[in-house]
Amino acid sequence: MSSGRGLFNSTLARHLQDYLEFKRSLGYTSFSNVHAAKDFDGYLLFRAVISLRELNESLVANWMHAIPTQAAATKNGKLRFARGFLDYLVRLALLSDNPARRIPYLKQKAYKPYIYSLLEIHRILEAARDLQRRYPNRLTGWTMETFVLLLYACGLRLGEAVNLRIEDVDFEQGTLSLWKTKFHKERLVPFSPVVGKKLRAYLARRGKARLPAGPRDPFFAHPGGKYSKYSMNGRFRLLLVHTGLAKSKGRGGPRIHDLRHSFACHRLYKWYQEGHDILNKLPLLSTYMGHVNIENTQVYLTITQTLLREGDRRFQSDFEAVAHKALERAIGKP
Repeated sequence: MSSGRGLFNSTLARHLQDYLEFKRSLGYTSFSNVHAAKDFDGYLLFRAVISLRELNESLVANWMHAIPTQAAATKNGKLRFARGFLDYLVRLALLSDNPARRIPYLKQKAYKPYIYSLLEIHRILEAARDLQRRYPNRLTGWTMETFVLLLYACGLRLGEAVNLRIEDVDFEQGTLSLWKTKFHKERLVPFSPVVGKKLRAYLARRGKARLPAGPRDPFFAHPGGKYSKYSMNGRFRLLLVHTGLAKSKGRGGPRIHDLRHSFACHRLYKWYQEGHDILNKLPLLSTYMGHVNIENTQVYLTITQTLLREGDRRFQSDFEAVAHKALERAIGKP
């Protein structure tokens, strides 16, 4: 077993480290698990917990509500981690039962994905090109334009795009090789010739910046090395602020992950326009997106049907038609 030193410092350091490694082995790569584990470790130190026998319902509940102003979703995330971690200790016969299972989740509003219109995606890409014009000697504008385009055009997860290596882009076959993705769902994702042209142009611009360009080097990089999901989130939010889709202060507004949701809904909407039976298309979309099961894809049916029922103005306006043509020129027809 791992020592857990460095990352954790409480008496449960070794168990916390082993639990994270166990979760990674199952394909759970989210940073939220690491953040919750470190937070729980700090709370154990604060409470001077020295024995597994002290892991009771009261301790978990107090940790969950330690910061009263935290949102219900955040508190539920802490409880979700505690349930999983203590279940793990029960399986190892280190606990007789899981006290966190007796604590109910708080009520919270379900997150409703934001579906970008084609016009809005066009505006976001234009904001990235504005960075190119303002800072021609920096790679940031070209990176963000290509990154956003790839997320939307191929429906990638943020982590999949961040972890993309130069050797993972096969220009001859027109495919991306995605390795060690969520739940270890390795897959090949095709891209259009026009997207391939944009990726080649980015590599050429990247070469002028004299960044390491070996086969295993990150496709999207900066002078300091590889981008993190956190840094890409921050840069994307600046683009949203520039377009007026988010405020400069606070945390509200659409997310970068909503580009993936938008890809799925737009694809279903396009199939509907072409007269296809979208129910029969779901398995194809599910495989393409790397979903564990088709139930994860079916949620997009509800969103797409809502758009159809409302005759969503963002899909129907004259501006949308203009943006659609501009976007097709940029990424190629899907």
